[in-house]
Amino acid sequence: MKRTKRHRTNFISFIIFVVTVGVLVFLALVMANHAELELRFNTIINWLTKIDNAVARLDTEKEILICIFALYIAKCQLPIPMSFLCAISGVVFPLDKALMINVVFTSFFFTVKYCEGVFIGGGWAGMILNIKKMHFIRDWIQFRGKGNPYFLSVTRLLPAIPLGMVSKYYGSLHYDLIYYLLLSLLGYAPRLYIYTKLGAAFTNPFSVQFVTLLMIIVAFTGFSSLIFNIFYGIKSKQMTQTLLIYSQKEKYKIVL
Repeated sequence: MKRTKRHRTNFISFIIFVVTVGVLVFLALVMANHAELELRFNTIINWLTKIDNAVARLDTEKEILICIFALYIAKCQLPIPMSFLCAISGVVFPLDKALMINVVFTSFFFTVKYCEGVFIGGGWAGMILNIKKMHFIRDWIQFRGKGNPYFLSVTRLLPAIPLGMVSKYYGSLHYDLIYYLLLSLLGYAPRLYIYTKLGAAFTNPFSVQFVTLLMIIVAFTGFSSLIFNIFYGIKSKQMTQTLLIYSQKEKYKIVL
């Protein structure tokens, strides 16, 4: 059984590594030939530029803002990628204004999911962490029942960990709301900036800037997932060994 679990962890790590490197190589080739690709797909680039210019000339920023906010509300219950929402703001608004909008709306999303955790419970995260083999992660997150601030910030930084699940779980712990929001925004800030910047550069998907941002996202997502999978494998193995040692002690314990 131990060997099967180790092979499974190694296989998943291998798959993540191969896919990440493959996508990075593809994007590197795109970057190396970006000038030729821009000429070949000039029609698409011109079409995206026209759309961007048309949106920039709109006088109905309030309506656009309401539509983006509606998407954030929908995100609270639907699996809409947060990266997509941040990129939309970057496409529509100037970078500084888009960043401010995304910070406010992301704070709204974090608050809603936190409140869900307070009144409904930890949801899927709580169910998963109550599994016996996940208790070592649960104890680490709960941090003596107060909530681990370092884990909260790190999970916001890692794309492989769902934002909503972590938010609901910290809400179920009744973690301090202000501290929770500050740590969440601090951890999510690098991703928020890159996603928004990616949207701002979307008018030319073959530009060096756009491809570079994609490479950063792919590399960080892939290698952070790889590290998390390896970490889970090591901790799971340590926990299994601890349980085996404990069971052996219980087996040979003499009752007086």
